[in-house]
Amino acid sequence: MLDPTQMPPRMFDLTGTFLGFVGGNSRKPKSVVLKVEDEQIVIKLPKELRPSITQSVTAGDRLRCIGSSQVDFKAGVIKLKAYQVFFLGSSEDGPEAPPDPALTTAVELSLRQQEAVNIAPKQKSAQILVCHKSGCQKRGGRKMVTALEQVLQKYQLQDQVEIRYTGCQKRCSKAPNLTIMPGKHRYDNLNPHDISALIEEHFCSS
Repeated sequence: MLDPTQMPPRMFDLTGTFLGFVGGNSRKPKSVVLKVEDEQIVIKLPKELRPSITQSVTAGDRLRCIGSSQVDFKAGVIKLKAYQVFFLGSSEDGPEAPPDPALTTAVELSLRQQEAVNIAPKQKSAQILVCHKSGCQKRGGRKMVTALEQVLQKYQLQDQVEIRYTGCQKRCSKAPNLTIMPGKHRYDNLNPHDISALIEEHFCSS
């Protein structure tokens, strides 16, 4: 069964290393780029924070962003918008290099394209992470993946949401489980009958 104590659907709470700004102008950037584990994630800033944040953070700082995610089916992406941003201090390993110009240009172009009226289809950006270890698979993982595939096809999301197999997620005792990215929404002890409601909450709500 779904754990009612988990974060509300479409909400995210991410902590990562600040890499730089994108969008807007140098004084009022629209978004921050955070490195969260091995991903570089763009998070839109609240308007009231944009004028001051450029003077408050530098590359390598640790930030925590809390906000909501929304699926843009036309663009084929998940948009993240922060409601709160917390400064957690500098990275213990020292400042990381800012994103290379090619990446920054690509992200800025993606942001502009998302705001345009006509948007070309994009590569899958939403992922459902599933452990491929035999222990988790035997504890219901196989049935859960089958249910995921069927539900994604039912809602015609198979081209927008990727089921990605991972190594051990250190949650074997709570199998079957999955993680929805971006946002790191974690669900444990899932029943295949829960999958349809889960997909609706994350990807079908307006």
